[in-house]
Amino acid sequence: MTSDQPFPELVMRAMTRHGVVPSRGYVTLPHDEALVSHYPDDPDRPFVVHWTASEREPADLFADLTAYLRERGARGAEWWFRDDSTPAGLEELVLDAGATTTEDQVCVARAVDGVVPAFAPGVAVTLVQDAAGLDAVITIGSAVFDNPVPPDRDAWLAEVLDDLDHARSAWVVGWLDGEPVGRASVGFEWQVAPLIGAAVLPHARRRGVYAAMLAARLDLAATTRCHTAITKARRGESLPLLLREGFTPIGHERAHLLDLPGT
Repeated sequence: MTSDQPFPELVMRAMTRHGVVPSRGYVTLPHDEALVSHYPDDPDRPFVVHWTASEREPADLFADLTAYLRERGARGAEWWFRDDSTPAGLEELVLDAGATTTEDQVCVARAVDGVVPAFAPGVAVTLVQDAAGLDAVITIGSAVFDNPVPPDRDAWLAEVLDDLDHARSAWVVGWLDGEPVGRASVGFEWQVAPLIGAAVLPHARRRGVYAAMLAARLDLAATTRCHTAITKARRGESLPLLLREGFTPIGHERAHLLDLPGT
């Protein structure tokens, strides 16, 4: 490590991978220079370009990729860009084409050990280990992120429990005065713990639920011997809390929504 890179290269690679897996129910399309997915049950839902990696000229890739999306029925696309996205200049072309920025996130990391947030009065966190817990995860995710509701909840519950049994990942539910109002996940890979999927219902925000779920996930990461936690934060929402809790910025990620009218 060097003074300007406080985390191992392994953490940086995990940050690059973090968040680029299509959501449950989405179908991945074959493409050599991009990871593209869509939700077939809702044709109006934008396709997602999770990342691009190409040595071609940005204008050539932009023309080919937009044509590719249109041919497959896309009416819009959500394009994600990170600090390592290539080719350089593609993001500017997407914006010049009229895209609207929908996400501007800061990637952050901190050591797992150390002080964790205290629980506020009336706040509790439970581990998802049954159908009721998963129902809360699904309901809150749908309300906050407009996530599609999975048609086979039993299959997803089986995966969640298998991941928990084999210490691959875990879901938690945050409670406020006896009501399930938050959900979040933590993964355990290469001793790095991605903190993902955090959501709190609007009426329960700024009551300590997010902080409690953060504390619970850091504890879980320590239990599985992870040394570093990584996550992404919206600047006006969770970022200030994460910075107060010892997280350090290590990168940036943006998403832009581009309409794709038919030719």
